[in-house]
Amino acid sequence: MSRPAVPSGALRLERPVAVYACDIDGCLAAAGHADFDLAALGEMAALNERSSDDRAVPALTIVTGRPHAYVDALCQLLRIDLPVSFENGAGFATRRPYRAWLRDDIGTVLDELRRFERVVERDGRFMLQPGKVASLSVFPATGAYRYEQLVSDVAALLDEGGYPLMLDPSTDCVNVLLPGVDKASGFVSLLEELGVDGAQVAGIGDSVGDVGWLARCGVSVAPANAVPEVLAAADLALPGQDVAAALAGYRELISANRRFLGREPQGRFAYHATGKERS
Repeated sequence: MSRPAVPSGALRLERPVAVYACDIDGCLAAAGHADFDLAALGEMAALNERSSDDRAVPALTIVTGRPHAYVDALCQLLRIDLPVSFENGAGFATRRPYRAWLRDDIGTVLDELRRFERVVERDGRFMLQPGKVASLSVFPATGAYRYEQLVSDVAALLDEGGYPLMLDPSTDCVNVLLPGVDKASGFVSLLEELGVDGAQVAGIGDSVGDVGWLARCGVSVAPANAVPEVLAAADLALPGQDVAAALAGYRELISANRRFLGREPQGRFAYHATGKERS
């Protein structure tokens, strides 16, 4: 069931938002591998830096299907020190201390993923996004190859080989995921790593794969370019596209926190790394 989106400037919170979790493609970055909006990202980085001293400013984290190296670079750009989730919940990382690790429960099916990866690599219709270790993102090898056909053909390969893997269509590629591993299950693990409840987190996403984890957030945000499923479920649907909406959502959350904290001051959220060794 869809929820009526809150108009801009009218967001009311039941508790303060401590963390703002952002998807990358379609939220922090425009679709189609467009140039970054460095001005907007710079403003988000400046706001995030204030989160350590201003309890009304949520700290940033990332929830994405992108591989670790790409996410690591964005963490540097946005000055993110919180743990982040990459490859659709298969992996997690922090910048300080510098570490990256995969979920403990995925080892038994990684061999099946590698086997399917070799099949895709031999097929001239497809191109794989480099750098992924626990998921696959399959793109058309040529502009003439229609996206709808890509989804159908990858699904057929999975079915023919009997692979125990999941198909997760995105906006311009098809993700192939390990069973039971997606952004939603990864978000639950990320919350545990952060030591916060989902009600303390606001999230912004744009694709069908974001619906599950956004439902676990205290506040869900959608840019104008989000798919209908995300727009229908969002608490805050914004008119801007991708990073413009992500930045506008950040400002809305800060304003809503200030209204709340003016009534009921709360302690500042701080993440403390466990120091646990990860492989």
